[in-house]
Amino acid sequence: MDIQIDHNNPRKMTKVFKALGDGTRQEILHLLEDQQYTVGEIVAKFNLSQPTISRHLSVLKEADLVVDQRRGQNVIYRLNDRALASSMRQFFGQFRSCQEVMR
Repeated sequence: MDIQIDHNNPRKMTKVFKALGDGTRQEILHLLEDQQYTVGEIVAKFNLSQPTISRHLSVLKEADLVVDQRRGQNVIYRLNDRALASSMRQFFGQFRSCQEVMR
């Protein structure tokens, strides 16, 4: 398998790892892996304020790890699993020691 690294956009990988580097954001990604949630539903799962959760979601969205969609008054968030998998393949695929594991 030949992995293509986007060397024209190194900031993208930095955004992904910044997003993944926070425990709360990791928990949000795990939560969204099983189903879609509104911001309010996500807030209800954490002991954090709505603005704090919104900031975490903004970082995840900026890294393209979550996608949002407006439905009436609500914004629904879901995991962008294709982008998450692609980012991990791009990053780890550049290391020979990881390439065999990724096959």
